[in-house]
Amino acid sequence: MLLFLIPQAFPNLTVYMNVARLFYQWGLNGSIAGVVLVHSVHGLMYSVWICVAAFSAIDPLLARASRNLGAGPVYTFWHIVLPQAAPGIVAASIFVFLESLDEFTGTFFVGAPDITTLPLLLYNASMSGNYQVSSITALILLAPSLLFMVVIHKFMRPEMMAKLGK
Repeated sequence: MLLFLIPQAFPNLTVYMNVARLFYQWGLNGSIAGVVLVHSVHGLMYSVWICVAAFSAIDPLLARASRNLGAGPVYTFWHIVLPQAAPGIVAASIFVFLESLDEFTGTFFVGAPDITTLPLLLYNASMSGNYQVSSITALILLAPSLLFMVVIHKFMRPEMMAKLGK
């Protein structure tokens, strides 16, 4: 677990500068594959951290009881363990999506100028003095976060999450 937290100890700027240097040597700079890889690695730490917490909170006696009653390991995982961890997996997915949506530094060093994401568009519009585009881009970046908060508030109550695995 500590291995996933170590990159957060260093400033993102220095990490992504070195990643950009490596990606340049590997031919991934300025490519969609490079940007996807940066976003995946950036979100991996958060998703592993949240999912480990979700799976750790599951009572192991339930899985043992399922096995004692004749269920196989695959059935136990899919029907006993996974439904209990589903709220944590959903939370990790939402969090990683929102983190990836707002990721600027990694995309700037690895993808620019060929790959343009909304944060890069916002930065370029702000630096060129085009404040109308900046404002619209900021609202577009804000919309998914607000939408997810409304969905979480409306649908992800404890009684709804308990029904998720059924």
